[in-house]
Amino acid sequence: MVFVSIGYAALVALIFILSGLIMKYKPPKEINALYGYRTSRSMKNIDLWRAGNKYSAELMIKYSIVAFLIGVLISFLFEELIAILIISGLMLVKIVIMMIRVEGRLKELDEELQQRR
Repeated sequence: MVFVSIGYAALVALIFILSGLIMKYKPPKEINALYGYRTSRSMKNIDLWRAGNKYSAELMIKYSIVAFLIGVLISFLFEELIAILIISGLMLVKIVIMMIRVEGRLKELDEELQQRR
């Protein structure tokens, strides 16, 4: 049934969109180990922390919308279980791409901050 896999794509996308919106409009104010974009680089200083959380929130929202649209297409092309597996894999790939992009931006920002000092 195509509606199950579309529903799954919508649920996964909704979770990521809500997470992105929360991080965008209620970002963590201080570096912490519970909430926010937490990597060793983003937790290095408050400037990187804020930049990492802001950029990851933007990407999370954009990537989730794209992944949902692709998930709907996949739902019509493959049977239910295969579609759900592909949608799950797609979201994992999007998470990895998001982290690579955010870490790249943070690396550039970190180098700029070090040159200023």
